[in-house]
Amino acid sequence: MAKSTPIISIVVPTYNEEHNIRTCLESIISQDYPAKAIEVIVVDNRSTDRTLNIVREFKDKCPNISLIFNDTAKDAEISKMIGLHAASGELFLYLDADIEIVGTTWLTKLVEPLTRDNSLAGSFPRFIPKPDDCSIGRYLRYHPLELDPVFQFFCIPIEATIVERMTEYDVCEFHAPRLPPIGICIYRKDTLLKLIGSRAKFMDIDVPVILAKNGFDRFAYVRLCGIYHTNVKSLWELIKRRRRNIDLIYLPNLETREFVYFDMRSIKDVSKIALWMVAANLVLPLSFAGVWKSVRHRDVACMYEPLVAIMLSDTIAWGFLRNKSRAKVFWRRR
Repeated sequence: MAKSTPIISIVVPTYNEEHNIRTCLESIISQDYPAKAIEVIVVDNRSTDRTLNIVREFKDKCPNISLIFNDTAKDAEISKMIGLHAASGELFLYLDADIEIVGTTWLTKLVEPLTRDNSLAGSFPRFIPKPDDCSIGRYLRYHPLELDPVFQFFCIPIEATIVERMTEYDVCEFHAPRLPPIGICIYRKDTLLKLIGSRAKFMDIDVPVILAKNGFDRFAYVRLCGIYHTNVKSLWELIKRRRRNIDLIYLPNLETREFVYFDMRSIKDVSKIALWMVAANLVLPLSFAGVWKSVRHRDVACMYEPLVAIMLSDTIAWGFLRNKSRAKVFWRRR
């Protein structure tokens, strides 16, 4: 790349990630993007395992890796925001410690649309299944945003937002608040600081909504850039994660969230909720969907479809019913 290659700051929040952080950092430093143009900031929540030792091993070999601490609270979203304020690059990206970027040209391909088109607010990749991952993990990652069937049903698909197809990427136009739940994305740092810099937390899928509301509504979808994410080992673990996200992330921050899964003032959205609950509990329609996906992807792991659908639907519904005070706020806001 040319001398004008923008510096990119990559923030990785950690807490007891000894089993993941090495793979994550190795995938970053193996990129063909100029090493001097990559800044890696690990924001740790005072890990008690070997995470810090592993990070320091990389620091010894790679001077562009720094380690700072989040002593505010054990909260990855706070760590991301700390990292944003510590970043010195023109571009900003966060990666969870259990993410592995695939291929050595990943950064180059994701940054290119931003250097070519100043109207683009961000550039995002897709999730792909890791061949040796467990079956439930592969099943989830066949969706480009790793959405389970519940969220697939209620979220706007990426394809519906594409307004222009380029050779190496697609240009998407987002209309807030209904847009795909984009998490991993490269942004222009100055824009982030201007629009969310005063916030305590970097709520990932809220960020594109905030940008779109402020006129930064064009994004590049680089479908050839893949991400491995090996954070789920079983269906039970997936259910526990969804329950935790509802209790610790979604409902407690509900009054300040920007991303909307559905609008309870909309007859269409309410009808969709009713339709989904019927379809999920009937099992048969989603069994057919599982067969179709298994044939399409040549992977029997997709037969998780009906089981995941009914169990997560009931888990999410129970999470709202159990937390009545927050649920009431949800209904009022809609």
